[in-house]
Amino acid sequence: MTPLQPAKTRTVRETLLIVCEGDAEIAFVRFVKRTYADALGRAVQWHSANGKGGKNVLEAGLRHAKNNRATDKLVLLLDTDKDWNDALRARARKARVGKHPVSVIEANPCLEAWLLQILGVETEGDTRHMKNKFEEHTGGEAHEPGWMERHLNRALLDKARARVSQLSELMNHMGIAKR
Repeated sequence: MTPLQPAKTRTVRETLLIVCEGDAEIAFVRFVKRTYADALGRAVQWHSANGKGGKNVLEAGLRHAKNNRATDKLVLLLDTDKDWNDALRARARKARVGKHPVSVIEANPCLEAWLLQILGVETEGDTRHMKNKFEEHTGGEAHEPGWMERHLNRALLDKARARVSQLSELMNHMGIAKR
């Protein structure tokens, strides 16, 4: 008679839901998840709010988390340039998913602004200026994944984490330990 093998123990990881404003945010979250696949401390899922500003991202996130009981934490990744104000920030601070508060990572004025910071390009301006500067620097739009493969890597993200608070927040929520 063969002895029984001991049962493998499985650890249950928290599930993080990141609700993104649009395609560019989803592409970036996917890239970070792929880049740090071996270091993720949480199961990471994403959902697109399909644009329409910060209020829509908040409402879509709360609705999605309510309907998806497997979500332990909710992070909203949104631009501050459209339909986002102090009243909505306060509403987000009060919201909870299970025992965890909802977290908001704001891209001011847009995602391209902090992507430029990650790339070491310091610039100021409105959304249109940031998007133009981003295209100049990368040769493509933020939602196109090809630019990430050409311009970003793990070493650059590790270094930028100390300078770009939004990137640091995202990586902390994903459970990626600092090196």
